[in-house]
Amino acid sequence: MDSTPLAEVADRCAGVRIEPPEASEENVKVLGVCHDSRTAAKGDLFACIGGASHDGHAYAPEAVSRGAVALLVERQLDVDVPQLIVPDVRKAVGHAASAVYGYPSAKLKVVGVTGTAGKTTVVHALAETLKAIGVPAGVLGTLEGSHTTPEAPDFQKALSSMQKRGDDWACVEVSSHGLEYGRVNGTDFAAAVFTNLSAEHLDFHQDMEAYFLAKRRLFEQTNGVLIVAVVDQWGERLANELRESGRQELIVVEPKMVENPVSDVRVSSFAWRGHKVHTPLLGSFNMFNLVIVGEVLVGLGLEADVVARGLEEVTPIKGRMELVPVRGSDVSVIVDYSHKPGALSLALETVRSLSSGRVWVVFGAGGNRDKAKRPLMGQVASDLADEIIVTSDNPRYENPSEIAEQIVEGVDEAGVRPRVLLDRAEAINFAVRHAEHGDSILIAGKGHETYQLIEGERKSFDDVKVAEEALLARARRALP
Repeated sequence: MDSTPLAEVADRCAGVRIEPPEASEENVKVLGVCHDSRTAAKGDLFACIGGASHDGHAYAPEAVSRGAVALLVERQLDVDVPQLIVPDVRKAVGHAASAVYGYPSAKLKVVGVTGTAGKTTVVHALAETLKAIGVPAGVLGTLEGSHTTPEAPDFQKALSSMQKRGDDWACVEVSSHGLEYGRVNGTDFAAAVFTNLSAEHLDFHQDMEAYFLAKRRLFEQTNGVLIVAVVDQWGERLANELRESGRQELIVVEPKMVENPVSDVRVSSFAWRGHKVHTPLLGSFNMFNLVIVGEVLVGLGLEADVVARGLEEVTPIKGRMELVPVRGSDVSVIVDYSHKPGALSLALETVRSLSSGRVWVVFGAGGNRDKAKRPLMGQVASDLADEIIVTSDNPRYENPSEIAEQIVEGVDEAGVRPRVLLDRAEAINFAVRHAEHGDSILIAGKGHETYQLIEGERKSFDDVKVAEEALLARARRALP
């Protein structure tokens, strides 16, 4: 197993001092970096990261007892191992981990994708397009772990694993939390991508300005190609600020670059840079996501005709406008992760464009998260759906009925009267059972998730499986 001298790790951390000083001259070698004392192993550097409810410094003795050979700290501790003392462990640990894991981002083309919506689709489409044209690529994001962007040690270790298994590219989601907490510090990005920005995580960022500034950090620390989708005021602002700063490697992507779009519930098509692209991905916004992917790859030196062929090989992503396949069904059911007003609006508009009948929506909102978006989601449903069922999402420690009430507050009283069915399975079954021939049902909010978080418990629940069973039951009832 490769090891890194502690002195080299220290060199990567700004403002560091080593205690005791003679430790810099000792032959201390680091094998890994960890931030959870329970997973510390022999040879690790333990990073004392603080959290909202704990201080990582308190767990240093346990980490040392498990084999940690050094600590990354903000204050010297009474523990008998070398300590790298830095002003901010969170800001330093990514640089330390990059050194320990062999500077993996210098050996890969790392593409970081940030924005409110579309990150998961874009990173997976990037990787699938690359693989289709014979370029090995890995993915890191929402579908690969518990955090969209893992803590810095895990992030660098994942990049190292990709490089060692033979990947040439790494396509990664970069969340605003990840940027705020420095989880991608120490990473050399070949390209940074901005998709869009809408109200989300305002319980964490407080306002849209702070949210935007967190996203912008990715572009401030990227020396490579910068790709900005201009679909809202935030994309326009970012593009203008990057131009004003003299960044020459800026690529702006606009919706008009999706040419001659034709949408269908099974296969859609569009033209990009003179090349026809057929795709099973649903919706105009997914066509735009593919154009973003195309522009990224052309910006990084690939030929447009080769990229266009690769785009056709991109398959639907679990829980992202995922059509539930039941042969012979007379209604369409689509499962999507849309859990914020803008995303719900796009999803419903897409379903409307594809449906020959009424549009149903089954959705809720997560508990212990931004409450301001709940009535806005109710308003979106009221404006764009013919039938509304408000149900439970991940209530966490909140009362599901109170969440539902806040959603219903946004529904236009003169419009569709929403039903509130808090049992999510009951809500899905009701929609499928009462839909008419040609109707379409959007089940929104949870997408790829196969659980519900209720009072601290993770209970199994899969929208796709529940919908599939409901559709099969409907088909059986229709048999003579």
